[in-house]
Amino acid sequence: MMDEVAIRPFESDDLDGVVALLNKELTVDPTTSEIFQRKVLLDANFDPLGAPVAKVGDHIVGFALGMHRKYLMEDQKPDFDRGYISLIAVEREFQRKGIGTRLWTHLQDFFRRKGAKVAICGTFAPNYFLPGVDLVAYAGAVEFFKKMGFTVPVTVISMNSNLLELKTPVWIIEKEAQLAEEGIQFDSFKPRYILPLLDHLRRCFPGDWQRYLRDSMVRKTTGDFDRGEIYVAMEGEKCIGFCQHEHERFGPFGVDEAYRGRGIGAVLLLKCLRGMRAMGMNNAWFMSTTDDAARVYAYGGFKETRRHAVMRKELD
Repeated sequence: MMDEVAIRPFESDDLDGVVALLNKELTVDPTTSEIFQRKVLLDANFDPLGAPVAKVGDHIVGFALGMHRKYLMEDQKPDFDRGYISLIAVEREFQRKGIGTRLWTHLQDFFRRKGAKVAICGTFAPNYFLPGVDLVAYAGAVEFFKKMGFTVPVTVISMNSNLLELKTPVWIIEKEAQLAEEGIQFDSFKPRYILPLLDHLRRCFPGDWQRYLRDSMVRKTTGDFDRGEIYVAMEGEKCIGFCQHEHERFGPFGVDEAYRGRGIGAVLLLKCLRGMRAMGMNNAWFMSTTDDAARVYAYGGFKETRRHAVMRKELD
C-alpha cells in the first residue's frame, strides 16, 4: 500500500479534495472552501512546499499544513525560529500505514530548510484553525505527535458563556464607580480613542492584536463592523485596557500589566458582554486562554468547553 501513496506539495486542483478530507476527519471543526482560501492560500506566509498532500491515484488521503513566517505583523517579536503545524489529517481507512509520519517528515524538512529550530502544534497568527490539538476530539493526534517526539509544555482552553444567564455582580458595579473616582473611565469606541488604543497595543500587546484591532477600527469606518464593538478603559488620555467582540466571538481583551489587579478587566468584560446581550446575542465564545486567565472570564459566566495541547518539538 505504501508504494501507492504519493506525497507532493499542494496544488490548486487539490482545494476541494483537501477541504473534503478535513471535514471528514476533523469532525468537530468543519470548514469551507472559502475559509480555507482565506486562512491558507491567501495568507502572505503560505508556501505550497509546507502543505504536503498524500494521494492514492487521484484520491487525497492525507494533508498537513506547516507555516513559517515570512512577514512580521506590526511590532511583533520575531519568531522566524519557529515552524507551526496548523492542520494534519489522514483519511481513517489509511491511518496507521505511515502516511502521517511521512507528512510530518515532509514538514520537518520544510521547517529546517527555513531555519526553524522548533516545531509547534498551535496558533499561527494571523490565520489559524485551532489553538492546539484538542485533547478529547483528537486524542489520537496527541498520541501521534508524542510518538514523533513532541511534548505538551502547556494546554489552553476554549470557553463559552450563556448570555441568557448573564448577571452583573454588585461588586463590579461598585468597582466601576470606585475606579471612576480614581480617574479611570470606561467607554465604547469613538474616533478620539484610535491613537490612544493603538499606543496601548504597541506598548502592551504588539503583533497580532495590533493588526486585529487596527482592522476592526478600519471596518468601523466602512460600516463592516456593525455586529461588533470595542470598549476601552481610559486614564485621562491614556488607554490602559480594551475589550472587543465581533458577533458572538469575544476578544481580544487585555489590560496594561501595570494596572492589573484593580478590577479593570472585570468591568470591561461585563460591559462588553452586556453590550452583546443588548444586540440580541445569546452566546459568547473564544478559542484560547490560560487556566489563570479563566478566573477572570468566570465573572462573565464563561465555562471551559475544550482543552487543547500546545505541543512542541525541538528540531535537531
